[in-house]
Amino acid sequence: MKDLPLRRGQLVTTFGPGSLVISPEGESAMIGSLDKWYYDKNENPINALDEFEIQEPRLRSLLRVDKLLMPPDFRPSYKYKNAGDALTQTNTDIYIPLLRFPTWHYCPVCKTLHQSEMSNRTSWLDCKSCKDRRKMIQVPFVMVCSHGHISDFPWREWVHKDENTTCNGQMRLITTGGATLDSLKVRCSCNKERPLRGIMTRKNNTTDDEEGISELSKRLNENGNLFKCPGHKPWYGSLEEKENCTSYPVAVLKNSINVYYPNTISAIYLPGENPEVERLIDMFERNGVTSSWLNMAENLDKKIEIVKKMCPPEIQEYNQSDIELAILYIEGGMDDEQAEEKIYSKNTEKELRKREFETLVNEIDTRNLKVRKEWDSSNAEVDDITNKFTLINRVTKLKETIALTGFNRLTTNDDESGRGKVERGKKLLFKNPDLQENNWLPAYKVYGEGIFFTLSVEKLIAWEQRHDVKSYFNSLITRSEKSGVRIDESILRPRNVLIHTLAHIIIDELALTCGYNSASIRERLYINDEQCGILIYTSSGDIDGTFGGLVRMGKKENFFPVVDKAIDKARWCSSDPVCSEIGKSSGQGVNNLNGAACHSCSYLPETSCELGNLFLDRTLLIDPKIGFFNIS
Repeated sequence: MKDLPLRRGQLVTTFGPGSLVISPEGESAMIGSLDKWYYDKNENPINALDEFEIQEPRLRSLLRVDKLLMPPDFRPSYKYKNAGDALTQTNTDIYIPLLRFPTWHYCPVCKTLHQSEMSNRTSWLDCKSCKDRRKMIQVPFVMVCSHGHISDFPWREWVHKDENTTCNGQMRLITTGGATLDSLKVRCSCNKERPLRGIMTRKNNTTDDEEGISELSKRLNENGNLFKCPGHKPWYGSLEEKENCTSYPVAVLKNSINVYYPNTISAIYLPGENPEVERLIDMFERNGVTSSWLNMAENLDKKIEIVKKMCPPEIQEYNQSDIELAILYIEGGMDDEQAEEKIYSKNTEKELRKREFETLVNEIDTRNLKVRKEWDSSNAEVDDITNKFTLINRVTKLKETIALTGFNRLTTNDDESGRGKVERGKKLLFKNPDLQENNWLPAYKVYGEGIFFTLSVEKLIAWEQRHDVKSYFNSLITRSEKSGVRIDESILRPRNVLIHTLAHIIIDELALTCGYNSASIRERLYINDEQCGILIYTSSGDIDGTFGGLVRMGKKENFFPVVDKAIDKARWCSSDPVCSEIGKSSGQGVNNLNGAACHSCSYLPETSCELGNLFLDRTLLIDPKIGFFNIS
């Protein structure tokens, strides 16, 4: 394919390995596996990766990887030829591998189907029917399964109603002019034809399989045998390699959102207890002291020598013990050993959030995290909305590191957690995940600002233990059990749904006043047993940047009026009374996991919400009888 520019942040989220990206010309390609990311145009591996390394030992230790690496940026070598030593540049001509997919195309004139190579850089092919060279159009469908595989749609097998067909006749994709799949049919030169009706239908909650058997699996074979996923992983670079898969595939549009759901984990930078060590770590990061350099030394004394050579002369002013502690931190040696085990029994994100909460409640002033106390409950009014809150801190600067740990297809839910999920993710991202040089994950870091606030845990516990609140919330629990989807039980608490909904309506209101659009503002929920907090922040390397508008809205005189307006607006949705009544009776949204919440009142862009716009309900906030903000 032609060169396709992508932002580095996109390669860690939207367009990671195994995803499909659409070029401005309308051609689609698949991002290759991580094994081939750091290669130049001559397919030579790049060994000097230190400049791409991100220092976040806490996250690296929890994920049990040697490195977190930024995706490479592109530096054309021709710009530095004959420019002299002053402009010598390293790591030039590094390309992210792109593979043409889907490989099936059709002629725009005669509609004949042709299959191309994944390595083909152009869509111009010789049409066998027209006897001419045409610019082919890629087919709109691919086939995916819940285990992460993706394949070309089985055109030949579908039209012949046999997955073992031997017919090699020419096929044509014919349309009869309708707007549904009934109007599309495949016709083979052997005179067999078949419409595409039902290929995108996926049945749920069947007796045959807990994930459902798709119509494609049921109907492809005329003899009644169920068609199973062929197990292709084309992002590895070949259509020949496959593995056994027991899942039932479904056809989807190649630009559909459910083709690729990235699994990411993010961590906000937390300072250490020793300010001297903190400054040393900043110095190491500025001067390229990475774990790779330190691992070259045999002992601690040699590592200190390397550090002193790479850092400016002022490092001599620091104590030897502080330098040793900073080196241990960079290498990940200062992490709590028990924390490494907790990842396998609990969700990784929860462990990170617990430490972050404990830090954000305090006043902090470091290079990468600045937290200023704004208000606490000692200043709350008795009959005011402020008595529901306990703390407001303005985060004037934060650094967030986001790492890609894997991906899902068809659904964002994953039965695995902890170590199993990370290991499964690495097997999808890497063709050879067991190699020592492949013990890394892609990540990127961004700087931002935010508002951190907490609600009264005592008032929330007392509220959610009320009989009427429990009775109302049991309907959501019942709907979640009927959905057949695995859900983290810790989320299914009234206060957690309340906190999540509150974050959404506040973000909507802040977007009208702080200068950022809602897609640039994100939520970060702290909903452990003894933690009821929300961080609303912006951390984007995009055009919005960081201007201080969000932090300014964190001042007491600005924040509480925003909360008042947000709650007042939540009392009425433009889709009411339908939104409220459906929310209370049968629920709405995906798998009916929402109450009174819809696009008109509570939903946010997918970049802003942590839970995919699920577990939202305005009723818990504003209902006259059970609403948290309507009771004293």
